[in-house]
Amino acid sequence: MKVFAAGALALAFVPGLCAAQSIPVEHVGGVVIATQEDARASLVGVEFAVPAGLDRERLTQSGLAALTAESILRTPVDGIPLEEAIAAHGGAIRFTVEPAGVRFYVQALASDAPDVFTLFTRALAAPDFSPATLDEARERLVRAIGRQQEEPLEVGVEMLDLSQSGGNNTGLPVLGNPVSLMQLGPSDVQSFYRAFYRRGGSSVSAVGRVDALGDMAIDRIAQTLPPGNSGMVRTGLRGLPATGQHELVAHRDIGAPWLVVSYGAPSVKSADFGTMLVLAAFLQRTLGDIAQVPGTVTPTLASQAVGATYDYDSSVPSLVLYVDGGIGQPSQTFGTALSVVGVLGRTKLVGSIDQFKRIAASRFLLDASPLEARARLAGMFVRRTGSADYIDATLRAINATTATDLQRVARRYLAKPTIALVLPRAPTQN
Repeated sequence: MKVFAAGALALAFVPGLCAAQSIPVEHVGGVVIATQEDARASLVGVEFAVPAGLDRERLTQSGLAALTAESILRTPVDGIPLEEAIAAHGGAIRFTVEPAGVRFYVQALASDAPDVFTLFTRALAAPDFSPATLDEARERLVRAIGRQQEEPLEVGVEMLDLSQSGGNNTGLPVLGNPVSLMQLGPSDVQSFYRAFYRRGGSSVSAVGRVDALGDMAIDRIAQTLPPGNSGMVRTGLRGLPATGQHELVAHRDIGAPWLVVSYGAPSVKSADFGTMLVLAAFLQRTLGDIAQVPGTVTPTLASQAVGATYDYDSSVPSLVLYVDGGIGQPSQTFGTALSVVGVLGRTKLVGSIDQFKRIAASRFLLDASPLEARARLAGMFVRRTGSADYIDATLRAINATTATDLQRVARRYLAKPTIALVLPRAPTQN
């Protein structure tokens, strides 16, 4: 069976997704707008992406992009911080800082959407960067950083991002760190907002009951920021050499060691995109088999303990493999996982890869089913490729993959791993 047929069959169980869907795209004042109208949805979700991420920070300004975004969420609207004001209308708002931008996602019931998005545009157009608002935003970020540092996978990925960025600002911690945040004041945030919150390079991706917003609401969101473009802040630190295998180590208060491995990977524009999705599915299954998860561990916990994640929505795409050493024998699992990846590009694959193509298609479709994911993918694809038709493009790319492609892509991208080990702290002596 062709994977495209399998993908089309899977779509029947994913509301709102359709392989033949063509997502309309328009340009308003320098902002790209993608709209996925879904009359069956009860909600409307809008992602507003602005090129004001890590690549706009100086190396001494770690956390400035996050502090600016958090301050917008804490901006009072009619006397109430935006986040709480939206929640009072039954909606939600959050942001994600990335190497090349920051994404705001706002969601509300169709009946409340006009009021919710009016609140958002008001705060976005006139944010409050007073000391009181910044203090609250900073405290919230510090708490979030503390939670993040308790997650070994996130710690490992953060180390890998910094090492693979070549030491420049795109590898800075997405939320900064408590020390750097304390050095940032109102003038820093105000200057960052004025310089980088511009229409040029921004995108709006709306999904669900978009009709509930009214004819002009999407255009109004797109035109909230002043016109113009901004450029990246050039930085230069010497990173790790581009050859060989590198190992990074961190210690945290955890019960078992974690192995996190990163490889370079293709972008969604690359002809290797679909093949890498299939390769990630293959490695996900292989890692699960290697880990030899004991029967006392539930399938859900097992899937969280080992995995292969292809981060294609990044200025530096990567394939990340991770293994929780608390499952099975850590040294044996780690060594076997790395050896399997190492020989994959040198060994001729025998047999059909249709199973892994079906897994890759189903995995993508399930990941794309939530409203927020649909908004994110359409926005990302239109920014990267000019087309928002992410489902059709991805399923076709997966379907076209051959066993020869799989070996070629493994040989090309999996030769230079960067390894992060997150280890338990040594017990303190009394």
